Amino acid sequence: MKRFRRLAAKQPMELCRSLLFAELHLMEQGTALGFLLSFANNVLMLLMFHILFVSRFLQGVSNTWVYLLLGIVQWNLYVNVSLAGFSCMVYRQKIVMGYTFPRELLILARTAAVFVPYFVELFIILCVAQYFHLPITTKYFLLPLMLAAQFLFCAGLCSLFCVIGVLHKNVIPFWNVMFRLISFATPIFYLPGRLGSATANLLYSWNPFTIYMLWIRDIVGANGFPIHFTVWKIAFGSVGVFILGYCSFRLAEGKVGDSL
Repeated sequence: MKRFRRLAAKQPMELCRSLLFAELHLMEQGTALGFLLSFANNVLMLLMFHILFVSRFLQGVSNTWVYLLLGIVQWNLYVNVSLAGFSCMVYRQKIVMGYTFPRELLILARTAAVFVPYFVELFIILCVAQYFHLPITTKYFLLPLMLAAQFLFCAGLCSLFCVIGVLHKNVIPFWNVMFRLISFATPIFYLPGRLGSATANLLYSWNPFTIYMLWIRDIVGANGFPIHFTVWKIAFGSVGVFILGYCSFRLAEGKVGDSL
């Protein structure tokens, strides 16, 4: 707790903000043109998914454009978080080795930098949802909670990936393959449960990426089927993932610095 209180002090927060701005300037989405090109890639994926999968996997879903676009943007968030985590310390090796500061600030800044374009993309999707006349309901009040929970979840993953990216580099190619497989177990372009497989349903229930994807779709009103969320369990689970990732990083912080 003392460590968290020190991180919340003025000087560490200013350093975190400076690192965040530096990360944003170096990202492809850090400029207006870079963001537009990145979002254009999402639109191309949306068109491809709509042509290939809507008639087969999304029958009965009235808001397929919003459904698919939310799935693509959510999945890209997790891909970018994993890449940011693997390269977090390696990318900033000179800063890590040359200065004394709470190194978890790099992780928080890198996670926040990934979230900034995600927020903008999400805002665009909400505008698209209004264009398709999706109703604004009281579930929108849960949007800040969902975003905060997802940020903690992603920061925890980024912390774990940071340790792996330095101490266990050989795991990265294996994780890239596993992440590709997990993408097929995440309902980006189909409805959960439509495949009618008990194994698939088990994968859905244990796949945390599915939970956030369904949650944001439920808030926007584009899920395609009724679903009940245990909101506080998801929120506390996100806190648990963050604590696990943060503690793992703190325990391995010395080895991470020595291995750079």
